[in-house]
Amino acid sequence: MQKPIIDRRNFLKWSGGVMAASAAFPLLPGEFATADAIEATGAASGARRTLQAACPYCGVGCGTLISVEGDRIVGMIPDKRHPTNVGVQCIKGLNAHEPIYRDRLTHVLVRKDMSDPLTGHVSATKGRFDDDVFVKMPYDEAEELVAEKMAAIIKAEGGNSVGLSGSGQLTMEAQWIENLLMKGIMGSNSIEANARMCMTSAVTGYFASYGSDAPPTSYEDIEDADMISFWGHNAREAHPVLFWRVADHKKQADIPTLVSDPRRTGTVQGLENINPRNSTHLATLNGDISYLNAIAHVILTKYPRAVMPDAWLSKNTNNHKEYIAGIKARYSPEQVIKRLALLDKNRVTVEQIETVAKQWAEASIKGRERGKGGVLTYWGIGYNQMLHGQHNTISIINLHLLTGNVGRPGCGTHSQTGQPNAMSERLMGGLTSRLPFNQPISNVEWRDWIADRWRIDRDRLAQTALLKNPMAIGMMERAMKGDLKAMFWMYTTHIHLPDVENLVRPALTKMFCVVQEIYRHAPNVLYGDVIFPAITWGEWSGGTYIQSERRVYVCDGVSVGRDDKGNVLTEAKPDMDLAIDKCKAIATKLGLDADKIIPYKKTIKNEYGQEFYDPEDVFEDIVIASKGSDADMTGMLEVRDRDGIGLYDQLRQLRGVQWPAPTYDIARAGGTKRRYMNQENWEESPYPNFRHADGKARFKLCEQDYGPDNKYIKEVTAAFSKYGAKKGEGPWLYENQELLKRARDLALVPELPDLEFYDNTRKTLEDAQKENKFPFWLGLGIVYEHFHTAKTIQGPTTQKLVPEQYVEVNVDDAERWGLEDGERVRLVTRRSSYEARVSIGTSSIVRPARNEVPPGYLFSPWNLSVADSADPKKNKWLVNAVSHRAWDPVSGQADYKKIAARIEKI
Repeated sequence: MQKPIIDRRNFLKWSGGVMAASAAFPLLPGEFATADAIEATGAASGARRTLQAACPYCGVGCGTLISVEGDRIVGMIPDKRHPTNVGVQCIKGLNAHEPIYRDRLTHVLVRKDMSDPLTGHVSATKGRFDDDVFVKMPYDEAEELVAEKMAAIIKAEGGNSVGLSGSGQLTMEAQWIENLLMKGIMGSNSIEANARMCMTSAVTGYFASYGSDAPPTSYEDIEDADMISFWGHNAREAHPVLFWRVADHKKQADIPTLVSDPRRTGTVQGLENINPRNSTHLATLNGDISYLNAIAHVILTKYPRAVMPDAWLSKNTNNHKEYIAGIKARYSPEQVIKRLALLDKNRVTVEQIETVAKQWAEASIKGRERGKGGVLTYWGIGYNQMLHGQHNTISIINLHLLTGNVGRPGCGTHSQTGQPNAMSERLMGGLTSRLPFNQPISNVEWRDWIADRWRIDRDRLAQTALLKNPMAIGMMERAMKGDLKAMFWMYTTHIHLPDVENLVRPALTKMFCVVQEIYRHAPNVLYGDVIFPAITWGEWSGGTYIQSERRVYVCDGVSVGRDDKGNVLTEAKPDMDLAIDKCKAIATKLGLDADKIIPYKKTIKNEYGQEFYDPEDVFEDIVIASKGSDADMTGMLEVRDRDGIGLYDQLRQLRGVQWPAPTYDIARAGGTKRRYMNQENWEESPYPNFRHADGKARFKLCEQDYGPDNKYIKEVTAAFSKYGAKKGEGPWLYENQELLKRARDLALVPELPDLEFYDNTRKTLEDAQKENKFPFWLGLGIVYEHFHTAKTIQGPTTQKLVPEQYVEVNVDDAERWGLEDGERVRLVTRRSSYEARVSIGTSSIVRPARNEVPPGYLFSPWNLSVADSADPKKNKWLVNAVSHRAWDPVSGQADYKKIAARIEKI
């Protein structure tokens, strides 16, 4: 078996390169550490052992060694043998042990005043998590209670009346089980996950263009690329190791780079500090589609050598002629700049577009001539979170297909997930109307195959396929209408959804909610009727994650949970075990053969008498079920049978396997590094060049029009203003798909600020409040030191670095509107409000003070939403109280980046 062991020389070369690249720009506090530095502190002393794992935070998937003393997790060591991070780690991953033993939920809690959707009773204590609103209940009694309730709801209202929200932090094995629970056992298609608000615009874009999901690239393509572009992706803060690899390559090879982002972020500054002459920043608010089309226009008209020959395009793609004709007719740089004046106010220039197009063309030609390299493009959740998020992805792929930046090392399209196992949530089919392994539930042949693997009747899954669910936000609207009666929440939080106060929380109040949670005072506990304590990453008995280059890797654990006092959590179980128990209990109540469907046994025992299911048993079922799919991993079974190496041990030895791994040889080599254009080297591949039935990729010209003659802009945004205007009331957007489609097809935003008010220099903040005006754009996103919402704020190191909610304000805006650096203000939108401290520029006294926003634009991170407190009586920093619920009609993602807001002084 090939071993991807990084030798000492390569480790020093790469980590030294990162250090050299970082010397070109100011480091963030504690921005990264190397394995050598951590080992020097004694984190790997002789009294300690280490376990292999993927980092529990972003989707980069850094190899991490969990340092264990006895059965207690005491530290993290970057894994020098792992090909992703090669012994380098960011501040979050380095301190991933800190939030584990804090504020732990120790017993099953049952709300005394539970909501009962069958009688119509709505709990009066929802929104509280004080001790007096709960009683403790033994685990078995609570499981029986939940099974009784769910079975009664299903029998009365049908399976689709029960929903589930899953997570990209669950193991792949838990995700497999939760989908079986919902679609197979309960007969519900109402299953969603935080991947819906994170990556489904990329997912649906991949399907539309390539015919299948997932990035076709590997991280090692960075070092071969001739140009790298980032779209809506602050990689330095969201995916630090990825950024450091790019920065190192730029330092070594002096490649051109592009960042499209309204803010001048740490990513922009870092690349400019390495070489400002070949670093471009397109400071666009919402014009990405137009600028991608404009780049294509310049390449078509000025650099025809960079365009793939017509014969190649005809052989490998569909619709290229229509795409090219539309680009030439409507997307010259001059046309685009004029149409986007409303949004971008000429911050992007014709000269910038032409510069990028020239660099893109030169890199494309160079990569094609040398057989590797070209343009490599990354994007993140900020690019996906738009009403036209799917079209954003398609537009990137269009340009790559046009210029041949597919099908070879060093180029390609790569979406970067926000969570460590969001890739698996997608692959396991943990979303509405999806089945495991990149297939829709409407595919009868594949549906029957999965039904057999799930050991359920084929007709049962066929009935589930007939049911509808309008994705995550629409699911909350269904709850308000009374169509959704109950929900499971597994390793996720409701505050990642938009319009929390007016939609999500009223919906949770009405429903019977079952929560799996590690923290006693987490947001979901506020609305849980039955709350099960879970043991988390590092504590569980193991499992697997898939990171953004399709690398499946183990996450080993100590098989015991402890509270903040060191006591063993005797009532807590891994999320997979909790899901298996629910499958068995609910299947039995519904008259199904639970032992047949769920044959797993508890074979792992710890010294405290606790017994757990073995996740490798579930993983084997997953690998078997992958056969014949484009994510086939059954080569691992051949390696096990021929070489005697267990499935998990293969992952440990190789530091992961990239799917697909369909044959013995491919699996032994660590899987498939790149997809499409026969890069898989897989003779029995279920597709030729691309995953579509005809083997061709598809062009689709995506349009955008903010021109002064577009009468629909104000009409559409005025229509959107009706949704979420009143707490817990309609109308419901899932019933107005035509409005969503119209906004998507013109690449619009959900609402416009009062721009005339902003442009009137005589107006003040007090006038905005009196006249109920919203003159600013507000964007929500992430900050480097924290991960999502409730975990890293529990860790002393990361909490200390950035402890409070802030809002970034442009320097000129601060002077004009009379704002002082550090003062506390209220951000108000047409739905709700939150409080924050003003941060002006990179010299602000408010940490982190590293980004610059353009005039008229504000920014706050959602990571700090409950850093003050999750208790609504104390919580003033909840940013998703103000976001708009409108979503992309195909991907289901909301736009968190273009919210109309005003500032009120406190």
